[in-house]
Amino acid sequence: MILVFGTVCVDRIRRIEKLPRPGGYAEVTEQREILGGEAANTACHLTMWRDDVVLAGNSLGSGFEGERLRLLVLEKGLSDQYLARLGSTPVCDVYVSADGDRTMFGSGFSTMSPATDLSMLPWKVGGWFTAEPNMSEIARQAVRGAHAHGMKLYLMDFFRENEFLPPGSICQYSTDWVGTRRSNDLNMTWVSDWSRKHQVFTILTDGGDGLFVSLPSGEATFLPTIPAPAVVDSTGTGDAFRAGVLHGLERGRTLGESLLIGSAAGSLSVGHIGATEGIPTMSEVQAHINAHPALAEQYRRITACV
Repeated sequence: MILVFGTVCVDRIRRIEKLPRPGGYAEVTEQREILGGEAANTACHLTMWRDDVVLAGNSLGSGFEGERLRLLVLEKGLSDQYLARLGSTPVCDVYVSADGDRTMFGSGFSTMSPATDLSMLPWKVGGWFTAEPNMSEIARQAVRGAHAHGMKLYLMDFFRENEFLPPGSICQYSTDWVGTRRSNDLNMTWVSDWSRKHQVFTILTDGGDGLFVSLPSGEATFLPTIPAPAVVDSTGTGDAFRAGVLHGLERGRTLGESLLIGSAAGSLSVGHIGATEGIPTMSEVQAHINAHPALAEQYRRITACV
């Protein structure tokens, strides 16, 4: 079982040619309203791949918008058992430019509250727990609860120096938050130092420029990104990557094989608008891996088990 804890929201995606200068104008060429949020994005991918998934996180909100978000969750085959209907509905306005980059504006996120008592979550000894820190201290309490109940931890973007990161956890980050974009030497040093300090497996993604992986010993490796067939929207790429790695680990794959699935899933995810639309099947992910045998071999050299 994989317990995914974190943000569930409405993504209002608008396609534009490019962001206008201050005071300028940009024509919206396409607009969609879909399920979004880091936890929901990850859970949707895992559900597509037939993993045993439980989604928990913030309240969906009351009124019409809350009901709309609840229906978006159900339409993806997810349960709303741990998603209450209280407060305001978090909404993210995402402007996607022609190069696939996105700019986001949110409302309702600063007042997010958990949808259920953390003690009521379906903790499972030996299962996977994954979270991001958007709910700040509540998310960190959930991490401690999962650890106390004997779950394995996959944590995304918990980068405070004093974070609770139990040894052996997997920690995923992006150069949007830590490290240095397009600087292999600095990023290799960062993941190695972070892993040694906390005794964790560290993953640092640098968009299409690759990723950096370190074992708890500090032994670090650079891996090229599996190329994307098309770049339409980069929203949720990190969530697709996280889902791919978890999918592999849940099935007993090595860390390298799991990273390979994550890289392929992430590169396919940018070919569609929105993080929860056009999710590739696992057969499509595997076919994408098979199309890049030399790159795949580099990933498979990481034989560590988690």
